[in-house]
Amino acid sequence: MYTGLLKAPEEGVCHLFYHCCMKDGSFKETELDTISDKLVSINLHKKLNFKDEMQKYKSYVNTITDEDIYLQYLIGIIKPLQPLALFSWCVELCTADGEVSFEEDALLTRIARLLNIGDTEKDLIQRLMIQRKIVTVDKEF
Repeated sequence: MYTGLLKAPEEGVCHLFYHCCMKDGSFKETELDTISDKLVSINLHKKLNFKDEMQKYKSYVNTITDEDIYLQYLIGIIKPLQPLALFSWCVELCTADGEVSFEEDALLTRIARLLNIGDTEKDLIQRLMIQRKIVTVDKEF
């Protein structure tokens, strides 16, 4: 079970990011690039071995019976001081492959609720991150 495997905030962030990327059922190369960039940009690469963390995640992901409890556990480990930033990264990871599936949207709604982010803020952040992705790809505002 995951409760015995994860203890540090950086592990919680890493596993939350993996969960966002895996929510649509696959882990695409673009998502791997995005998650690597995010983890390096916040210096988690100095504290964690990403491959080991992925193996840990894969070892328990199929045993998660209640996603709300799992997300609550991760957020409890992370103890985010900047919940909007954490949520925006989750959105970015869910949109890394160019689309947001129904499952990913439901996941983002759960994460926002657990981070005490209201619907207006959630929707604005999602629109912002999607538009940034489009601008990055199309090279046009």
